[in-house]
Amino acid sequence: MGRHHRLCLLLLAACAAAASAQPPELSHPAADPVLPAREPAKVSDAQLSLEVQMRLSQQLDVSNLSALARFGVVTLDGKVRSQADRQRAEDIAREVHGVEGIVNELTVAEPIVVALANEANAVADRESTTIEIAVAAQLRSDPVLGSRAIRVVADDHTNTVTLTGTVSSEDEKDQAGRIAITAFPAGQVRNQVEVRQRL
Repeated sequence: MGRHHRLCLLLLAACAAAASAQPPELSHPAADPVLPAREPAKVSDAQLSLEVQMRLSQQLDVSNLSALARFGVVTLDGKVRSQADRQRAEDIAREVHGVEGIVNELTVAEPIVVALANEANAVADRESTTIEIAVAAQLRSDPVLGSRAIRVVADDHTNTVTLTGTVSSEDEKDQAGRIAITAFPAGQVRNQVEVRQRL
């Protein structure tokens, strides 16, 4: 068999093999799956309780209210001054995102309770004023400090008297502190007087 004949046979065999081979399948990218719309993250009961409590404290002038959330249902408890405040507290809680229901167990305080609370505050204010007057009078009676601008503020809750203002020396500041301690021995004195040298 001649060389030319063998070459022809090889070409025919290659063509037959190519014809019988399956064409490669083209892979099509899979269609993007349709993702379900994401629901907003669920707020925990602890977060709900804290948020409702914070809003009630900010928007209602009442400090003894509590809010307890369970499965999104918030129970309000405590005392308010009026029926209007009771309803307003419920409305405030209902506006918080994630609250699914309200159980309003708030009660309206009896007028006598409110009156007693107001009287207690008034007594505390009078006591603070009395302490301030006593300390200020002692400072004014001092021959040097009597001419200085020293302010006295009493806080009955912390049982503290705070001195502010200006004096001419550290000795004067120390003397103001000693006078305040003498005039108010049952409490604490915060001496925040500033020393400014006179020209």
